[in-house]
Amino acid sequence: MDARPLVFAALPLLVTGCDNKARNEEIATVEKKDAPDPELDKRMAERKQKREAEERAKAEAAERKRAAIEALAVAPAKLPKKLDQACEAVAAAHDRFMQRHHTGAALEAWTAAKDEELPMTVVQCASANRLDVAACQASALDNASAELANDATAILQACVGKYAPKGPPPGMQPGGAGEIPKKPGG
Repeated sequence: MDARPLVFAALPLLVTGCDNKARNEEIATVEKKDAPDPELDKRMAERKQKREAEERAKAEAAERKRAAIEALAVAPAKLPKKLDQACEAVAAAHDRFMQRHHTGAALEAWTAAKDEELPMTVVQCASANRLDVAACQASALDNASAELANDATAILQACVGKYAPKGPPPGMQPGGAGEIPKKPGG
């Protein structure tokens, strides 16, 4: 059987099936832009104003929180005598802070994890190797308000940032751990 008659018979169906006149008219009407919708513009402007107001409020709240933490980051006039005891006092203050500002599931989670968290607090305090940092941390945690309940780490870091020396700890090479110092003159 010859396939040519079938191809010629189907050709008119393909040609009429490719007629895009209706689709082209639909696209043309969508592309034509009518006058701007003032109601839509008004709603968009209101949403933009609301979004900008929310962003300003968040930024202002973050600034108030930063200022409150900065105000807490002050070492008392009388510093402790021994660093290890001062860092133990920081751990105790951290526990009091969590007990005072948290309830329910958050407090239960703290109670379950504090046997691991408090030794880390002591180690981090001792790594600063400064009595004024430790005294600042203990004092700041004890004096923190309820609005800073979730900011214990930021409070501790504020004291480190304020009183810890900048740069590598004494005895450390600037190049990093494990680097062998060069011989003088060589």
